[in-house]
Amino acid sequence: MEKEQIIKKEGETLFVKLDYKLSTGNATDLLERMSQYRGQDIKRIVFDATDLVFISSAGIRVVIYAQQRIGDNAEIVFVNCAKEIYESLKLTGIHSFITFIDDRKKGEPEKGSAGDKWQKKLSGTRQKMLDHFAANNDVVMYQMRLGQEDEEE
Repeated sequence: MEKEQIIKKEGETLFVKLDYKLSTGNATDLLERMSQYRGQDIKRIVFDATDLVFISSAGIRVVIYAQQRIGDNAEIVFVNCAKEIYESLKLTGIHSFITFIDDRKKGEPEKGSAGDKWQKKLSGTRQKMLDHFAANNDVVMYQMRLGQEDEEE
């Protein structure tokens, strides 16, 4: 079961704490909740992506919507974005209007601690989600190629 994304406004900044997945299952709810902040002079939207291991096209739409509709071309910031998520954002071209900040180096738990066990579990979950994403995208790409071949004939 997915946790609810946390949204908090402080001054002209909207903070959004993302769960491990931003996809069709939770993107619509997040969009609706973020829409409540339209017209409230939001200049900056900070997505805490520390736990985020999967983003779908629906999740990418959330980011675009936030930038264009929540604030008047608000600055978008991703904190602690995984390399794989960054690569997905880069492939779509929206990385160019996102500021990426990595603050994970501060206060990292020592090896062998409960935090280390959590990191191993998170890494395993991240890999499973990436494998699932890759498998589904291969199918989509294959279908797209088949569709293109059909059109050419």
